[in-house]
Amino acid sequence: MVFVRQGTAVALSVLISISCSFAENEEPTRINQIQLIGTHNSYHIALPEKNLKRIGIINRGLKDSLEYTHRPLTEQLQLLGVRHFELDVFADPKGGHYSKRKAPNLLGLNAPVMFSKEMEKPGFKVLHDSAVDYLSTTPTLVSALKEIKAWSTKNPSHVPVFILLEMKDKSPVPLSKKPVPFTRSLLEGVEKEILSVFKKEQIITPDYVRGEFKTLKESILKKGWPSLDSSRGKVMFGLDNGGKIRDMYIEKNPSLQGRLLFASVGENDPGAAFFKLNDPIRSHTKIKRLVKSGFMVRTRADSDTREARRNDTFRRDKALSSGAQFVSTDYPEPNKEFSDYSVSFEGKVNYRANPVNGNN
Repeated sequence: MVFVRQGTAVALSVLISISCSFAENEEPTRINQIQLIGTHNSYHIALPEKNLKRIGIINRGLKDSLEYTHRPLTEQLQLLGVRHFELDVFADPKGGHYSKRKAPNLLGLNAPVMFSKEMEKPGFKVLHDSAVDYLSTTPTLVSALKEIKAWSTKNPSHVPVFILLEMKDKSPVPLSKKPVPFTRSLLEGVEKEILSVFKKEQIITPDYVRGEFKTLKESILKKGWPSLDSSRGKVMFGLDNGGKIRDMYIEKNPSLQGRLLFASVGENDPGAAFFKLNDPIRSHTKIKRLVKSGFMVRTRADSDTREARRNDTFRRDKALSSGAQFVSTDYPEPNKEFSDYSVSFEGKVNYRANPVNGNN
């Protein structure tokens, strides 16, 4: 009996030693090896039925596409497990440009937010369109960021929250008052507002990821993204725009030196790290390839309320299986007037191991 016990003890010792060896050699999970669910136009509130009916007379498809409402940002974080937001940002350097007093009233009721004193102050505003679709749970960029920051402070171990910003300076309504055009100076103003809420060390920036490497792309391919554990409690920003506004933002900063936002650029660009590929059906193979290479991708599980109205999960399933780290939806919970369609992870967790490159 003594011999058996000694043998068992030796065997257990060997097993523990092997287990510890594996644990020591195991690579830590990095932030590109998880998958998050986010919301599209995260601030959005559907217009009153009176307004939607008027829009529907002119364009039924447009009316249908605007018929979705999100909870306030804090509730999305706390109750729905949302960890990625998209905010549309309008410049208002003098203040009052998008207030009710000066906004066109082409389609009936203006949004309650238009009465807010915050809309009269200089700064960046958050809404979908200044003439047609203007209801928002948070009227300004600063108010949105403060809401996220307050939740983050109370939940310091959260996985990084990805905040995608789209700079808007156009309106589809011909007779409406035109938004303020973005300039390089105004883009830098967006960064100043971010830093008025978040300290730089609370932000995962391109400089932080690039480290000692010459380009951001080289760092991604050779070193990779920061570990998940070292990134908890932080936020990360991306630029939704392509074209002129993106080019203005990265001008003289091709590897995003000194910038706060990651930008979706070409695969061969020195600043390549994050890509926006909103169609997971058409781009499924490309998304998987980019994710396997170490890049981050944002895609959309649904668009214009179509999938929810049909209870069609095909696009959602392609988005999730693509490995895109940020999967955006208008339905983190169902709209029962349409169907049971929604986007969430099994067990209602707020993130999961990436199905393409994760440490499962």
